[in-house]
Amino acid sequence: MKRVIIVGGGYAGTSLARALDAAFEVVLVEPREAFLHNVAAIRAVVEPGLLDQIILPYDRLLKRGRVVRERVTAVADGSVRLASGGSLEADFIVLATGSGYAQPFKPVTDSMADFRAASAATEAAIKRASSIAIVGAGAVGVELAGEIAASVRGKSVTLVSAGATLFPEFAPGLGQRLAADLRKLGVTVRMGVRAEGLGAADRPVAGPLRLDTGEVIAADLVIPAMGARPDTAVLTGAPAARFDRLGRVETDGWMRPAGLKRVFALGDMAANGDMMTIVAASRQAPWLAKTLEAVAAGKAVEDLPTYAAWTSPPILVPLGPKRGASVLPVGRNGTVVGPMLTAAIKGKSLFIPRYHKEFGL
Repeated sequence: MKRVIIVGGGYAGTSLARALDAAFEVVLVEPREAFLHNVAAIRAVVEPGLLDQIILPYDRLLKRGRVVRERVTAVADGSVRLASGGSLEADFIVLATGSGYAQPFKPVTDSMADFRAASAATEAAIKRASSIAIVGAGAVGVELAGEIAASVRGKSVTLVSAGATLFPEFAPGLGQRLAADLRKLGVTVRMGVRAEGLGAADRPVAGPLRLDTGEVIAADLVIPAMGARPDTAVLTGAPAARFDRLGRVETDGWMRPAGLKRVFALGDMAANGDMMTIVAASRQAPWLAKTLEAVAAGKAVEDLPTYAAWTSPPILVPLGPKRGASVLPVGRNGTVVGPMLTAAIKGKSLFIPRYHKEFGL
């Protein structure tokens, strides 16, 4: 039986680990004490009871494989070096180190207690504030504005973005629907302006918020939501590795970084042609599992089909449990749908029951 080491226990890494568990000796290396279902971390700042439902232990993730709580510091063909000073060897290495984000939407340390504290501090700050500015109008910023406006009464919420429109990468109807829905919820949407002199980009800070137009938004609380940062530190010592403009490692058609033959990369940290989304990982992990099974059976990687990214990538953007809009992968450019399907697919449950099942809970 071939051994595969998967570096990173986020969405991509755990999905691949489950897919390979029956056919490989799987070793999942992850420094954090538990998995965070961060899809629901946005709502958790207004509904703190969710925290107990979205921090999931790794104990029951795998039936045969094992989870090693360690940090990988370097990778080579066939082995990884650990922060403790040891190393692990395997037939295949898969990098799935994901990405970081501002507090409290993803952990910034390996401690779930630290994450809980950051989420609780943001919840308390939102309760105290009468006016809130959110900087960044990607999925996190838009969802956060919707969650606050839908569930916390008496708050003035302003969403600020440098872009001219919401979600320009998708069919125009998505951004238009979401902008209209946000305004119905009472959110002020400011597009085409930039924040200046932001006190911190990695956590909520006290206002006011200054814009590049010279205006000042008199917000009590400013919450940065300016996008994910790929975590590729494990490849620092790989001289042939190349990175795209977002900092993701570039890969060949079989998800291999340059200069490495038995190392693969997927999820947010890898430039495989997809956006940095969980739905991208849900497409990449099954493909890579099938590819590794074929290679383990004796086929050459180069004789196998290359990975094909989403041609019309889906995205689900709830604004609280009842509102929102999404793009489903139907048709050439995707199909924009409104609140009913968005709520049914994601908004009501935030996929919490699904991940409880996948983690054996």
